[in-house]
Amino acid sequence: MTQLELPESVRQYRLISSTDELADFCSKARQTGWFAIDSEFVRERTFYANLGLLQMHAGGDTVIVDPLADINLDPVWSLISSDSIETVLHAGGEDIELFFYESGGAQPSRVFDSQIAAGFCGIGESMGYARLVSELFDNVELDKSLSRTNWLKRPLSPEQMDYAAADASYLAVMYPYLKALCEEKGCLDIVYEESVLQVRKRTTRIPDDLLYLQVGNAWQLNNEQLAILQELASWRFNKARKKNIPLGFIAKDGALLELARRKPKSQSDLNHIRDLPPLSKKYSGNEMITVIKKAEEQATSKSLKPLSRLDDMPGYKETFKAIKQKVTELAESLDVPVSLVASRKQINELINFFWQYSPQQQERLPQPDLLTGWRNAAIGAELRAIVTS
Repeated sequence: MTQLELPESVRQYRLISSTDELADFCSKARQTGWFAIDSEFVRERTFYANLGLLQMHAGGDTVIVDPLADINLDPVWSLISSDSIETVLHAGGEDIELFFYESGGAQPSRVFDSQIAAGFCGIGESMGYARLVSELFDNVELDKSLSRTNWLKRPLSPEQMDYAAADASYLAVMYPYLKALCEEKGCLDIVYEESVLQVRKRTTRIPDDLLYLQVGNAWQLNNEQLAILQELASWRFNKARKKNIPLGFIAKDGALLELARRKPKSQSDLNHIRDLPPLSKKYSGNEMITVIKKAEEQATSKSLKPLSRLDDMPGYKETFKAIKQKVTELAESLDVPVSLVASRKQINELINFFWQYSPQQQERLPQPDLLTGWRNAAIGAELRAIVTS
């Protein structure tokens, strides 16, 4: 495999410290037609990630932007949102989600994800950034120990800044090489589609009243308990978002199931709920009890479609096998690993969509991956016939 080199001019970087400098850089990116971007963030005790640093490259210029300084990031968000500019990322799902939140809705429409490209052009699937750099550059080993840096702490050391800048620099060199490989193999359009799919998945909001469908093991509950879970899942999401804390800090899925089963009516009852955080009992206990009481009162007026354990549903194994066969045939025709066409999770999402969700719910939920884009064009009609027969 061709070994890439990082030119000295690309290896150098500069710190942008003003909005005018940032606007000038983004103007250069517009002239170039593409730019590479990466971010460093902290997301340990918050619902939303906290942006700590932005690293970008365009037109031979690598820059670092400190979002904690007095600088307006609107030029970046405008650049990302442009229909005429290509945004280059690596495994960019979390970055996309972060940009969407920080900007109030910016999302790229033209995306090239180097991790996705590496998978489809035969270098390796699901490759981390350091591993891909090691694969493509001779004698280069990135020090990923610095990834555990607290990127919200200032000042950052020169080593930390070097580490951050390298993510944009190497990405900028890999991009044209990977793009050419994808063109040669004839999979470039698929890589673009797959990259945009990640944008859709990271920026699409599930309706509050359907969040309960994503709670693990919800199939264990009866109809009344499901109605309670529906209200609890919506309450938990909005509480976590408002307080900017992880969902699990309020209640993990297992605790939500126990709340729906036991239907506690007092603070004392809450003490019997396994895995419910003590702080949630203390500060949110009354809210949970109120939500449960309201859900109980409304349960008889709801007609939620019962859920089942997918593996136990009649015909599941045969249906899964038939879908897997179509997926395998498509993977072979594209000369890519089967997992890049569909994982077990994606196949189960397709079956769940048709077997577990009502037509009304299907209309309000995102389409399964296997029924969108290039997958749908190739085998969508056949898959629909399999799951609906």
